[in-house]
Amino acid sequence: MKKWCVLLTVIVVFSSVIANAVDNKVYPGTLSDEAMIMMQPQGADGWFEKWSFKMSRGVINCASCWVEFPRAMYLETAANPFIGPLKGIFKGSGLTFVRAVAGVMDLATFGTVDDTFTVYDQYRVPYFVWQDYDQSER
Repeated sequence: MKKWCVLLTVIVVFSSVIANAVDNKVYPGTLSDEAMIMMQPQGADGWFEKWSFKMSRGVINCASCWVEFPRAMYLETAANPFIGPLKGIFKGSGLTFVRAVAGVMDLATFGTVDDTFTVYDQYRVPYFVWQDYDQSER
């Protein structure tokens, strides 16, 4: 009986490892692709490019975080004219706060090019305010 339990455990572990290896494909233009690119600077030029991108993203997001408020108000009101303005106020306030925190975090850590886990990933917010939430243009 003990042999069967060990054999079954080994089969389950290997099948889950194989399933994860098959599922974890990196597609261009996705968050996984961006994380892979940000983790591997190829040299001084690649490191400086990632460093400057992270710094400029932080500056842009700190300066444009307020745009989330009217944007959310407009989108929520267009979706539902009755409850949309109230929902837009709360959603806009939250997104403004998230974008401001993400910008400050980018500015505080712009010297590190490791961009594997960011505020943008945690809250599924696009990198810039002009990007659509449904399609990632990263």
